Amino acid sequence: MSDVTVGTELPSIEQKSTLSTSVAYAGASGDHNPLHFDESFASQVSPTGGIIAHGMFSMGLASKVLTGFAGGPENVEMVDVRFTKPWPLNTTSTFGGTVTEVADGVATVELWGKNENGDQILKGTGQVRV
Repeated sequence: MSDVTVGTELPSIEQKSTLSTSVAYAGASGDHNPLHFDESFASQVSPTGGIIAHGMFSMGLASKVLTGFAGGPENVEMVDVRFTKPWPLNTTSTFGGTVTEVADGVATVELWGKNENGDQILKGTGQVRV
């Protein structure tokens, strides 16, 4: 990856948040908060009025973008993200990143996740060996 420069765009991925992805993520993570799969409960407590995807599911997708760019998890030095807006069920979000710095064999990447309306649902930083 010696050709990585500031401004390099990482290939983005799209993912739809569905009841199936929420239930599968709950099972894999052990996070069984009903906000992520129970419509009746979510309608009472969710900031969107309905089910929302796990924040860590969106972090996993941003990490997948970074890991793919890095050539594998062994080249990822750090991932740090913040959830900026809930991701409602049955909407599609896109995850990607841009290289913002390259120094001493490490590329710093600005990570992002955006919903269908272009609103940012996740932002963060990753670092990979190049």
